[in-house]
Amino acid sequence: MSRRAGIVLACLGIVGVVAIAAVIVFVFRGSDTPPPPGTDAGIAIDPSATDPVGVATAVMSAVYTWQPAVQDSPWDAMHGQRQHLTGSMATAAATPPDPAPQPIPEWSAWARSGDIVTAVARPDTSVNLDGESLDKDGDAKATVAVVIDRVVQHRSGEITPFTGYTGAVDVELTDDGWKVANYRLVSAGL
Repeated sequence: MSRRAGIVLACLGIVGVVAIAAVIVFVFRGSDTPPPPGTDAGIAIDPSATDPVGVATAVMSAVYTWQPAVQDSPWDAMHGQRQHLTGSMATAAATPPDPAPQPIPEWSAWARSGDIVTAVARPDTSVNLDGESLDKDGDAKATVAVVIDRVVQHRSGEITPFTGYTGAVDVELTDDGWKVANYRLVSAGL
């Protein structure tokens, strides 16, 4: 075998190994596995978001985004946001309720299917709530009107509308920035 033929065969071997590795990475990249426990399915608070509306919408998006394959109940989603909560919400998120909350009827089917319930909260501009105010102690508080829309994202890529809510989110300014203190669902849709 000539030196040239040996170099060509070596190059083809390297290209083949790289191609096989690429296929293995593509096939086994983990797309069929749910996000690991403790994640928030991509919902994160922007550390530069210092306004009550941004915090209220980000926290409510995360609280209503559920991963039944890795979470036992909706409480786990709220627990994952505990660093962005204060008051009664922080208390509720700190320790699992006893007895444990019963998951909604679809929970086990979503878990088996690897479905994720994704929520997107946005300001509800059709409602005028209290807005930012100062209480008698000089603490800043605000109530933010939100619309929360949810869909079920199936592993197949299909999306099914689930529920929608309108609500009022109470936020308070703490030493660590704005945090959600409480919320009330005003109405449900879908």
